[in-house]
Amino acid sequence: MLKIGGILQARMVQKNMKQKELANLLNVDQRTISSYCKNISFPNLETLSAICEILELDLNELLQIHAKGNEELLIHDDIELSLLQHFRKLPNGKKRVFAKSMAQLITLLHEEE
Repeated sequence: MLKIGGILQARMVQKNMKQKELANLLNVDQRTISSYCKNISFPNLETLSAICEILELDLNELLQIHAKGNEELLIHDDIELSLLQHFRKLPNGKKRVFAKSMAQLITLLHEEE
């Protein structure tokens, strides 16, 4: 698990913010924030994104995406994000159907070029 607790704690100190304040802004229990800061648990991507926005942190830097050469893994715009969110809500069987359908659609779009 990527350890971000120290970064979160340091940034809260810089912003003079208590764990309870961050918890209130995120509508979570203070113990949840404490577990993130102690590297006991890791927030889901939506929560992590909200934390980064509140603490004015760059999500890509925090996750060390650029440092690992994984720029292609970044979500580039709202359209990609929307597709990903819908995909993740599907049951596993339907995910396969969705992925196969998308592959066929992409093939058709490339043929039109």
